[in-house]
Amino acid sequence: MNRSLALALVLAGCLLPGSVRAESKNQCVVCHAALDARQQAIVRAFQQDIHLQKGLGCHSCHGGNPAQADMGEAMDPEAGFVGAPKPSEIPAFCGKCHSQVESMKRYNPGLPVDQERKYWTSRHGTRLKAGDEQVATCASCHTAHAILPPNDPRSTVYAKNVHATCGKCHSDPKRMKPYGLPTDQDAKYKGSVHGRALLERGDTAAPACNDCHGNHGATPPGVADISLTCGQCHPANMELFSKSPMAPKWQQKHYHACATCHNHHDVAHPDSGLFDPEQGVCRKCHRPQDAGARTAGELRGMLDGMQSDFQAAEAGLKLAEEKGMDVAGGWDVLQEAKQAFFQARTEVHTFSTAAVKGKADPGVAAAQKAAALGLKAVQEFRWRRIWLGLATLIITFMVVALYLKIRDLES
Repeated sequence: MNRSLALALVLAGCLLPGSVRAESKNQCVVCHAALDARQQAIVRAFQQDIHLQKGLGCHSCHGGNPAQADMGEAMDPEAGFVGAPKPSEIPAFCGKCHSQVESMKRYNPGLPVDQERKYWTSRHGTRLKAGDEQVATCASCHTAHAILPPNDPRSTVYAKNVHATCGKCHSDPKRMKPYGLPTDQDAKYKGSVHGRALLERGDTAAPACNDCHGNHGATPPGVADISLTCGQCHPANMELFSKSPMAPKWQQKHYHACATCHNHHDVAHPDSGLFDPEQGVCRKCHRPQDAGARTAGELRGMLDGMQSDFQAAEAGLKLAEEKGMDVAGGWDVLQEAKQAFFQARTEVHTFSTAAVKGKADPGVAAAQKAAALGLKAVQEFRWRRIWLGLATLIITFMVVALYLKIRDLES
């Protein structure tokens, strides 16, 4: 080893974090930290990697002998050195451990061991098997040397980061051009009801790309299974729709169950505007004179009326509260109305005015009862003010009269 390389290794050792210096036998780290900026970045990134935290090193994946300072001996194929895998080799490369029950038991017993098998069934996996090495592999999503647990906010597969991870490829027009795929999914998702819930409000229970498309078995949902995909989070909607008269007709026309009305990545917050005769979704299939359009109008009328009753009751209770009145009972009743309103909106998926009315009527009654309680409290407040005013006048009159009487007696 010449003097310049020896000096570089010494300086690299001084610059390394304590955790790396402590691993004095790992010559992979010592040598790569003395190479170019790219290799040094890999060494730094690996310090946070979950595999290192679990006690695994470079040789655990790449083989070789990390105790040897001599490059030839360290990377000797007879010592098991395999180097960097080609894209087509990466799934099996990671699967050496991640597909083995016994291996995963030692590090994370809760981690499934079917990821590699699922990957080969995915759109990425099938294209990779066909020879397309431009598709995503394990390292494309998880990175190669900075792999973090999915519950770590810094991880590329943390719930709030998934859309950007998928978007690295799927928002790239040049990369997607050979496949004829659109590149606006990420932009649409960020503006959707799901995207705003996750990215703006921080609700990690809201779905990201992988919740609908799958993690390792990522495949676009088809016509037959899209309602099941949405039904993972919206089971009542799915069940009601599947029993509705629309379901078989949509299957015949090859319509996507949920996406036909709610869209795919740009799912908007649903409101009664969906039934608007001019701007709503029903107009896509129904002319204004059709029975379906009339049903849509009736549904919108019920939902709007219920919403109006709810808002009026809410305003009345807030007014009573501002005046210092106890209206806890009214809020309890209004909560019943709110629950009924949610149920009525869900019942819309039956496309039956009678079914929706059956859920809406109890909600309207509850909202009107809550409004009456709020009004009663406000009226009671007014009467209290009137009686307080009268009592104040009477007391004032008596005090003045008493004062005059006392003065008269003293004189």
